[in-house]
Amino acid sequence: MLPGLDALELGRLRMSVGYGGNKKGRLLSPIEVGKLLRKARDNGANDADILNNVKLDNTNIKRFLKITELPDDLQHLVVWGKGKDAIGFTAAVELSGIQDHEEQRAIAELILTHGLNSKEVRQVVQLRKRSGRSITDCVTEVVGMRPIFEKRYVFIGAITETSMKKSLKKLNQSMRDSLLQSAITDLGIKDATGRLGEIIFTIVGGEQFEESMVDIGKESVEALIREHICKAVEGSVNAC
Repeated sequence: MLPGLDALELGRLRMSVGYGGNKKGRLLSPIEVGKLLRKARDNGANDADILNNVKLDNTNIKRFLKITELPDDLQHLVVWGKGKDAIGFTAAVELSGIQDHEEQRAIAELILTHGLNSKEVRQVVQLRKRSGRSITDCVTEVVGMRPIFEKRYVFIGAITETSMKKSLKKLNQSMRDSLLQSAITDLGIKDATGRLGEIIFTIVGGEQFEESMVDIGKESVEALIREHICKAVEGSVNAC
């Protein structure tokens, strides 16, 4: 056993890392893995304990712990592999190389807008540190090296109701994402996928997504998404 973790938490951790599991079948997101490792470390577990229980070496332990230092409103975006509406684990590790949270947020939005991969994020971070140029300039230079440019649109909204925040906090990442995807589908938003955190939700899509947002009314989308999620989580219209 790992200090601080119960049998269920340790089982989920083992099913998610260290045993060559299928990325799509992993029970925990990278952030959820990192939080359990941090919980174990805070309760006295050392690297050897983690290695013996979860088969993670020192380097990967540090990578998982590092991404938990990202701002709370970005953590829901971190996934295994890649995704148009998300930030891959390796890219998130590279992003954590920037210490300023506001700069991390700016880069994260541009990762979603331009679909930056981990190599490109590393280039942006290195360029920012070396040159001191603006984040936008650094990303523009890196994206300019590509043979093809694909434009994406990003919409960021917030959960404001206290009861909803508490309810969402009890769900894991995949459950929250399912709620948001259901809202996107029911509202008729096309060519888009999203990620739902405990407070922030992010939707990313192409030209049809932008057209759908205009048709619905961008000023109304955030409230409609919140209402849909609230009904699903709280179970009644009055609760919303």
